[in-house]
Amino acid sequence: MIAKFEEYFCENSSIHGLKFVGDKRILRVERLFWIIAVASAFASGYYLIQSNWDHYRANPTVVTIRKDYRNWENPFPAATACFVDRVDKEKARIYIEKKFGVTSDNKKFDYYMNFINILSNATYATFSHLEPYQNDGTLSNINMIELVTQVHPDLSGILVTSHTHVKADWEMVLTENGLCFSVNSEFSDLLSPSYKRKSSKLRTTKGNLKCHYLNGLCYARYDSDPEMPIMYYIHSYLDIAHATSEPPFLVGKSEEFEINFKLTETYSSPNIRYLTPQQRNCRFDNEPLTNNIPVYSKSICYVECRYRIAVKTCGCKPFFYNFLGGKVCNIKGLVCLSQIHHLFNQSLQTLDCACPQPCDLIVYLKDTPQLTKWETGFFGERITFRWGLLSPTTKYHRKVLFGFQDLIVSFGGILSLFLGMSFISVTESVFLLLDFLYQHLVKKKV
Repeated sequence: MIAKFEEYFCENSSIHGLKFVGDKRILRVERLFWIIAVASAFASGYYLIQSNWDHYRANPTVVTIRKDYRNWENPFPAATACFVDRVDKEKARIYIEKKFGVTSDNKKFDYYMNFINILSNATYATFSHLEPYQNDGTLSNINMIELVTQVHPDLSGILVTSHTHVKADWEMVLTENGLCFSVNSEFSDLLSPSYKRKSSKLRTTKGNLKCHYLNGLCYARYDSDPEMPIMYYIHSYLDIAHATSEPPFLVGKSEEFEINFKLTETYSSPNIRYLTPQQRNCRFDNEPLTNNIPVYSKSICYVECRYRIAVKTCGCKPFFYNFLGGKVCNIKGLVCLSQIHHLFNQSLQTLDCACPQPCDLIVYLKDTPQLTKWETGFFGERITFRWGLLSPTTKYHRKVLFGFQDLIVSFGGILSLFLGMSFISVTESVFLLLDFLYQHLVKKKV
């Protein structure tokens, strides 16, 4: 049956060369020549098609340099501000009286006040300070997020930006560095102390603050309480402050700190979204790696790696991972994590953590800062932090180099060149197969 089909197909197909292969009237040498020619054409076509397919799957994008900077709207840096001391003494006194029924003249008052100070300023590096409290039954079921939120100082100050048409304000966030405030961040909702994993919906801000190249004055300034020193983390609006962020800028009493940032940005064309993350070697912010988090960023990926180590080692997560699932550590659990805190400062390669590059990559390079200390007058009664953006003249653009349409065109060109095939030829081949089977069945019935 197969031999008959081959003969029938070769006689009726319009694919170049096949009719000579099946023609019994020509010499064997001629038929051998045509068999070799057609087989070589098929082999060459297969090789080139396979090569183009591998290219499409492995590396179909290219990064080019853009210089049309006069039309750019540049993303302004996000900031995360953290008080050096995260405890308001009066709020802490009220909390102790309500929660533990202990007044300030009681011997246990200082004991609880010290616990609140340690917990409110806790990081992986300082969890060991909680060891004296791990066997205290009055603290075993305490809601740590509620505690640090209720005793945290109010953020009182004035935020001014050059973006007069956009309202910008600080939002409370819970980070690996403790309770802080963030502005112009895409993920401030995710890090909110009140975030609920099942019910909360993230707002999409896409970095509200942007700077046009022609705007020569692009900045934000925050004037705060002179008695409350603040640490500032500057990062992309698609990132968050975390345990291994670059060291923050500390602004103390009567100090005015000013710094500008240079932007290096790689942005991606919308049409690369139909490629898989493996093909483009990057991920967009709405393409999470796991179901734990609804978004993706490289810094959030770092956080999730440390979270997995914490759960694997001690069976629980620190309280500041409110947006991640799992059991929250009690004080004994936090003390357990203090024994492995050195792991959280190691490189991702050491931790066996794979965090793909984001498709929209934004990096801010700091310029030389200026620090002024005011001794007298109006400026001596406040703390000022000013950060600005120096508009770039070069950006990097990731776009499709060899997309699906190009793949189809290349397949058609190869098949046409080597075999004279087209879409109609493929349809004809299917028709001949079905027609042969139909005739074969009809003859069987007869």
